[in-house]
Amino acid sequence: MLTREENELLTRTDRGTPMGELLRRYWIPALMSSEVPEPDGEPVQVRVLGERLVAFRDSAGQVGLLEEACPHRGCSLWYARNEEGGLRCIYHGWKIDASGQVVDTPNEAATLHVRATSFPTREAGGFVWAYLGPREKMPPFREFNWMKLPLDHIAIVKVHEEANFMQGIEGSIDTSHVGFLHRAYQRGPWGSHTGATVADTRPRIDLEPTTYGFRYAAIRQNEDGGQNVRITPFIMPFHTGVPASPGETVLFHAYVPRDDKSNWAYDIRYRVESPIDQDEHNQRLRNVDLQTDFRKPRVYGNKHLQDREAMQTKNFSGIIGIKNQDYAAVESMGPVVDRSKEHLGASDKAVMAMRRLMLHWAEAVMDGQDPPGLEDDIPSDLILSVDQDLPGDASWQEAIRLAPGLEPRADQASRVLTTV
Repeated sequence: MLTREENELLTRTDRGTPMGELLRRYWIPALMSSEVPEPDGEPVQVRVLGERLVAFRDSAGQVGLLEEACPHRGCSLWYARNEEGGLRCIYHGWKIDASGQVVDTPNEAATLHVRATSFPTREAGGFVWAYLGPREKMPPFREFNWMKLPLDHIAIVKVHEEANFMQGIEGSIDTSHVGFLHRAYQRGPWGSHTGATVADTRPRIDLEPTTYGFRYAAIRQNEDGGQNVRITPFIMPFHTGVPASPGETVLFHAYVPRDDKSNWAYDIRYRVESPIDQDEHNQRLRNVDLQTDFRKPRVYGNKHLQDREAMQTKNFSGIIGIKNQDYAAVESMGPVVDRSKEHLGASDKAVMAMRRLMLHWAEAVMDGQDPPGLEDDIPSDLILSVDQDLPGDASWQEAIRLAPGLEPRADQASRVLTTV
C-alpha cells in the first residue's frame, strides 16, 4: 500500500505538482483530430491536466491550442470567431493566431504586442498531440506503431471516465481481473472471455524494466500442460497495450488526466494488415453508447445499469460489454481511491511496479532530471503486446521472438531493456 502522502503525489496533476510536471514533459494526446474537422470551424474546449484550453483549426489547417482566457480581460476564447488565420475574441475583437501571437487589437490606437499562452501541437494517428511542458526541454515527437498506418486501419474511442487517471492505468495493467470481471458464460456482447479461457485465475507475473517503462508477462497454465503468455507494456507516462494474438485487432490505451477526478480514456484499435472492421467497431460503440460530450449513460449513480439476472445467465458482473465492466470497476472506487487502505498481493506486481516508477520519476523531474522514454530512438514495433501459447518449458521471452514480423530482428528487442 501507499501512504496518503504518496497517494497525493501519485494522483495530483495540476501545473506545479510533481506528477503534473512529469506528465508535461511528454507529448500528450490533447484531443482527436476529428474534434476540429475544418478550417475556421467552431473552437473546441480542451480539458487536460487541469488546464482550461481551447483548440481551433485556422484558415490554413493548422491546429492551435491556447489558454481559454483571452489575454486582454479573460473572456473565453471558446466563444471566439474563428476567421482569417486566428481567433477573434467577441468581447473587444482581439485576434490571436495559432502560435499565440496577438495580431490585432482593434479597440486600441495601435496593435499591442502581446502573446497568449499557447502550446505546440502535432497531428498524427488521428490525434492532435500537444506539449505542455517547458519549451526549452521539448523532446522529439515520438511515433507509436499504429501512427504509421492509414487512418482507415485505426479506430479511436474517447470516453470521459469519472476517475483519476491512475485508476485507469492500473485497471489496464491488472491481468488477474480478466478471469473475474470479464468472465462470460457465452461469447458475445456480454464478454469474450469464457470460463474455458480463464481457467487459471492465478497467473504468475514476471516483469522486466525497459527504456520506455516496463513490460510484464502474465503466465497461465493451460490444461494441455502448456502455458499461455500475455505480455503487456506500460509506456510512460500513461500508455498501455492489450495483448493480442497474431492477426487480431490490436488495442492500445491512453489515460490522459482531464483533472484530478477524471480522465480521457482512449481506446485505439488498429490492424496492421487491413482496414478496421467498422461493423465490429460500431458494435463496441453501441455497447458504450457515448453522448456527444464523450460521457456515457452507465455511471456509478445508476450502478452502470448492472443486471442482477444477467449475473446468473450471461456473465460474472451482470454488466454488458468489456469496456463498461472496466469503467464500473474503476469508477466505483470513487474519483480518487485511497490507496493507504489497500491490501495488495502477488497479482498486483505490475500495479506496484508502475506506482514506484511514476513516483520515482515525478520526484526526479522536480530535482532536474529528464524522465525516460522522451527520445524516439526505439523502433515502435519492438514495444509489443503479445498473447501466445508456448510449450510448458519455454521462457516467456520466446513469445516475443515469435511475434509476427519480428523474427529477423529478435535480437534488437534487447535494446528496449534497461536497468534503471
